[in-house]
Amino acid sequence: MVDSTLPKEFSVALKGALSLFIVGTHISSLCQPDETLLWLRVCNLLTPLALVFFFFLSGYGLMTQLRLRTLRTPTTSPAALWVGWLPRRLWGLIKPFLFFYPLAVLFLFIGFGFDHIPQALAQLKVNFLIWKVGIPGPLFVAWYLLELMVLYVFFYFSFRYVRRWGRAVLVLVGLTLLLMLVAWQVGFGYYWLRYPLCFSVGVAYAIYERSIYKRMKVCRLICLAFTLLLGGVYIWSVQTFPNQLVVLILTSHLAYFALPVMLTALSKALGATDLFMRRAHGPVGSALMWLGGISLETYLLHMSFVSFFRSPVIYIQSLLLYLVVVYTATIFGAYLIARYLRVLVRA
Repeated sequence: MVDSTLPKEFSVALKGALSLFIVGTHISSLCQPDETLLWLRVCNLLTPLALVFFFFLSGYGLMTQLRLRTLRTPTTSPAALWVGWLPRRLWGLIKPFLFFYPLAVLFLFIGFGFDHIPQALAQLKVNFLIWKVGIPGPLFVAWYLLELMVLYVFFYFSFRYVRRWGRAVLVLVGLTLLLMLVAWQVGFGYYWLRYPLCFSVGVAYAIYERSIYKRMKVCRLICLAFTLLLGGVYIWSVQTFPNQLVVLILTSHLAYFALPVMLTALSKALGATDLFMRRAHGPVGSALMWLGGISLETYLLHMSFVSFFRSPVIYIQSLLLYLVVVYTATIFGAYLIARYLRVLVRA
């Protein structure tokens, strides 16, 4: 019996590391063209892959939980497994949105100064108008929650009413492609087109994990070479975005969908996953798992500080100081919320 290629501690630590890249990218978005640091360049390069992994892990986690429930209660009717499932899942996304949205609005008004309320209201109006491109403001990253809500609904209908999991994955992919088509037609941002299928990839990987891992372990050197090739395509696509040829768009999406599978299975096959698990409670592993435990709060809070510390009221000129202050405020704020206000954020 093959151990999981994504142990819980490993996936939590992975989320912790990936959340740091996303914060760095949004810091870079408010910097001047001549402002640059090596760390911000790395974040800009890796953030798309980080988001790919977040969607991949969401799909993988949902499917793994479904498999475990099915194994633990084999005599329970399929319908009974789904009682209350969808409301709980959607509330788990709506609840943090309801907490962080007013908080983001508060930071928006503080950033403009309460003596400039008309300007803050104007900015709030603009942020509402750009819902169309998938970035509901002022909580700029809320597109992630909204897209996950839709994907959770698709997952529910696919696996609730289709008995065979292989066919259910095909239904899920079909519904996701329909979502992408609608998003494209109404002019939503590339966020709605680049990442949702990665959720289905995570679901499929959870179902066929053992067979994928066994095959990749046998051919790990070939798989490693193919992964490096996909990594090159990915880097090329990030460097040329958004001015890409159609061929590059198609090949880069192949890399987006395949890389989380290849990296996850290869990490296990080459011993990196097991090495981390042996050292999970060391300084580095513990720090990453701690960051992973507050990754949701970090993700939803950081943009408020990114904007606040370069707002009309507080504008930090030094890029290095701006970077340090945003990371410190975000991580400390996320910790406080997770520690003392968890009941208001987590379902």
